[in-house]
Amino acid sequence: MKKFIIKTIFISLPILLSGLFMEVLLRNIPNDYEFKKEYLDKNASEIETLILGSSHSFYGFNPVYFTTKTFNASHISQSLNYDFEIIKKYQFGFKQLKTIVLPISYFTLFGKLEAGSESWRVKNYILYYGLKISNSYTDYSEVLSNKINVNLKRLGSYYIKGNSAISCTSLGWGTNYKSENARDLIETGKTAALRHSKDINDIKYKIILRDNELTLSSIVAWCKNRNISLVLLTPPAFKTYRQNLNEAQLNETIEIAKRIDLDNSNCIYLNLLNDTNFVSKDFYDADHLSEIGAEKLSKLINEKINNWK
Repeated sequence: MKKFIIKTIFISLPILLSGLFMEVLLRNIPNDYEFKKEYLDKNASEIETLILGSSHSFYGFNPVYFTTKTFNASHISQSLNYDFEIIKKYQFGFKQLKTIVLPISYFTLFGKLEAGSESWRVKNYILYYGLKISNSYTDYSEVLSNKINVNLKRLGSYYIKGNSAISCTSLGWGTNYKSENARDLIETGKTAALRHSKDINDIKYKIILRDNELTLSSIVAWCKNRNISLVLLTPPAFKTYRQNLNEAQLNETIEIAKRIDLDNSNCIYLNLLNDTNFVSKDFYDADHLSEIGAEKLSKLINEKINNWK
């Protein structure tokens, strides 16, 4: 038995050491989460307009087009509960905060990061924001959160090829969705709509909807208690995306957002889903804006904020 234990340790030790070494290397690759956390640590007290949300925000709002000091704290697939976690983490640091911009997209109220296909991103909030929001041990490790081939690709990209893993500007706007690389708007409209549509009668999504409504109510209350304006909006999308949406899910989303607008004087809801000012050249794919569309949307929301005040 003693020999077996010694042999097991002898065999396992190199694997454990290799895993630990890989963990250290992965954590030392600069990333958008760490970058935004460090920005908020240093500059939260100066931010006047805070942008939250998922990829629709990340690629859709460029802070340079806002007249107030604005920062984009959104991330790909960031769900409402993580928006609220970021708010709570810096709530005492937001000395000048006057407005929060928060998209309510078609999928927002029926999804949670930890319950979706990109749940591996949860570890980024734990490892780089320092949030204690998971009971899963895999969420506390880079190595355990992704497949080995994904991690090896990341290591090679950064340490061998020298590619930057930062994909946003100094103010948090995502730069990868360039108009010159725009994707097929017909195909992406169909696939994205299918991916974002849920069976809203399924008990799983009823529970997620309830939880998201509670989180959204908490965000509204937090803003109201601090005299902060909350701009809710459903972002523009190309017609091939809109045409393939589930009507019941869309109507439920819009009705909830409208109700929040009506019931709270500090909130405004803008439904831009069918806004005809956004044309094909404004989109990177059927539900994400390119840098051209981002400029247009950013200027539009900035104007709405200024006129509302």
